[in-house]
Amino acid sequence: MALGATPRRFAILYVLAMFGAFIAFMPLGALVLPAKIAQIDAIDGSAAQVQALSWLLAAGGVMAAVGNIGAGYLSDMLYRRHGDRRRMVLIGLTAVVAALGALAAAQDFAELMLAVLAFQLALNGLLSPLFALMVDHIPDAAKGRMAGWLGLALPVGSLSVAGLAAVPSIGPLGQLGAMAVATVVLVAPLALFWSAPARIEPSVAPPASDTARDRTGLAGNFALAWIARLLVQFAAAAILPYLYYYVAYVARPGASATAISAAVGLLSLAFTIASVLGGLLVGWLSDHARHRQVVLSGSAVLVAISMAMLAVMALWPLVVMAYALFAIGLAGFLAVDSALVAQLISASARRATLLGVMNLTNTLPGILAPLVTLAVIGDGGGDAGRMIIVLQLSAVGALVAAGCAGLIRVPISKRPC
Repeated sequence: MALGATPRRFAILYVLAMFGAFIAFMPLGALVLPAKIAQIDAIDGSAAQVQALSWLLAAGGVMAAVGNIGAGYLSDMLYRRHGDRRRMVLIGLTAVVAALGALAAAQDFAELMLAVLAFQLALNGLLSPLFALMVDHIPDAAKGRMAGWLGLALPVGSLSVAGLAAVPSIGPLGQLGAMAVATVVLVAPLALFWSAPARIEPSVAPPASDTARDRTGLAGNFALAWIARLLVQFAAAAILPYLYYYVAYVARPGASATAISAAVGLLSLAFTIASVLGGLLVGWLSDHARHRQVVLSGSAVLVAISMAMLAVMALWPLVVMAYALFAIGLAGFLAVDSALVAQLISASARRATLLGVMNLTNTLPGILAPLVTLAVIGDGGGDAGRMIIVLQLSAVGALVAAGCAGLIRVPISKRPC
């Protein structure tokens, strides 16, 4: 892992910590929450189960949106006071483990809802300082490669889904326990064995005559990046947390719960392999391209194509292929977008707070996608298979995201590193 002046040990610990954060939440929608919902007698029928998951995701998204800004503000405050973000990482990690315990203890829908709300608040307390480290310590010329490595957190999280799906006998309690242990093992070393390089301080303000023009350009580019990520993340929110129900009621490779779990595991494995290839390759390309926005736009187009395929494909091998293409596009987009946003805000002293605003593009889709799914399925025993309408809307949104990404104007430094 060569990242110029960034110490190798810090880079490794940073990437592993991000892996742990994603393992903490990715199996929830795909495996854990559906299993917990199935244990509640009052929730009966396929449409009712999808609706229950949608309400959990929507409410959790609202809490995450609030937590994003608050955690960013707290992280910036501790950063200014102590000179690093390790304390915020430890606070977030402790809260995530406690929230996973609350999820394990939940017995009915009300308790499950409260546990999901607590978990979303805790998760953002962990993710906020981790995302800010990219701006704090990674130079612009290496941001694309670091974003590519950090982008591996997505396939690692998906691999954890595949691993847990392979042992359905442990149940949701065992799954949550495994997630908590893995999160602690991967995140704690970053805070305990801190070896971050010197901070990258905000740049000197431009001349007064150029300040208004520069701020206008930055605001426009920031807005385009915000909209593009929002639409791509909507596509992710329309399929990733609903993967179990997509397999069960749309792809339908088999009727039994064992067959569904096996199919979820296969898709998660394909997602993992494709994400690794997509994230690293696209992140590397973005560092060597004249403008990252070209690579960003192409990744969004791939997301649009794959979502359209998932909505219409009837053959299982084609579903697996479409899901793999989706993984490449999503991992590539998120890697390049992270590098681009980090470069945009590198001159600001309120980096984590700005990242909190940008990270609304991660939380708002978690509200919007479930609400759209609820509207599409309808009340009173609707058809869960109508989820494909949300996938079709996601494909259109990803095309709009590609257009927004193509309009961003941020030149990339060609300095060697």
